[in-house]
Amino acid sequence: MNAARDRLTREPPYGGPGSRRTLMQADVKLSPGGDAFVAEVDGRQAGRLDLVRRDGVIVYPHTKVQPEYEGKGVGAALVRTALDAARAENAKVVPLCWFVREWIDRHPDYADLVEGA
Repeated sequence: MNAARDRLTREPPYGGPGSRRTLMQADVKLSPGGDAFVAEVDGRQAGRLDLVRRDGVIVYPHTKVQPEYEGKGVGAALVRTALDAARAENAKVVPLCWFVREWIDRHPDYADLVEGA
């Protein structure tokens, strides 16, 4: 699991082939209370992915990326780190958050983590 750093090199650029976007290096960590993954960029909180644990299942109800970091890979870093952590725990996930659900749809190698899949 590469939870400490996600260089975001695996996320395709927005707009299809030939388009460019600025990807940020996000430091993603589990919050001290264990209720969220938090992304920091240059020491500032850039985003958060909330989680709730229930009987071996991790529910992701909400993702929030600060406006100045939107579209720069911070959300992808949060989701990838959270799903890699779930895989390491042998946990199933419930992606209630639309962003997490769509990210999994675009990365089918994570679909096996979804509860009931």
